[in-house]
Amino acid sequence: MNRDSRKLVYVLGCMGSGKTTVGELLARELGWPFIDLDAVIEAGQGTTIRQIFEQAGEPFFRQIEHAALTEASKTRPAVIALGGGTFAHTANFEFIHSTGGTTVWLDCSLEELRRRCGHIDNRPLFRDPESFAQLYDQRLPYYQLAEHRVTTDSRAPKEVVEEILRLKVF
Repeated sequence: MNRDSRKLVYVLGCMGSGKTTVGELLARELGWPFIDLDAVIEAGQGTTIRQIFEQAGEPFFRQIEHAALTEASKTRPAVIALGGGTFAHTANFEFIHSTGGTTVWLDCSLEELRRRCGHIDNRPLFRDPESFAQLYDQRLPYYQLAEHRVTTDSRAPKEVVEEILRLKVF
């Protein structure tokens, strides 16, 4: 694997795991650009992800998500925070692996995720605790395929970033 290909770090995990916060801090430490895939999609569409789901449906959202992922991955070096479901879709999963970038799963327990996300009302697939648990269970096998796993439960974002930096994959 050529050294340049390791200049992409994909931060993945469930909603509430800390992808944006940790990704921003990690990018700052590395001196690299930070790209939040959800923010890119919302800016490009001029609307929220929830509205995209409501107005155009999930299949359309996944198409624009893949396009945004492809475009974001052209920036090297970069830290890219994926949406909660990005890594769980085959086309995205295969594309991410084809880039040779590093995948870091921010693992967080369901209980902690529920605590962190209890106030969220703008995410289309987070309707209630039961549907959230089902979504978590569906995505977990994909998250477990990430190259690296870092636990975020009861940890400060800076501590999580320090652990990622110790992976020495950059």
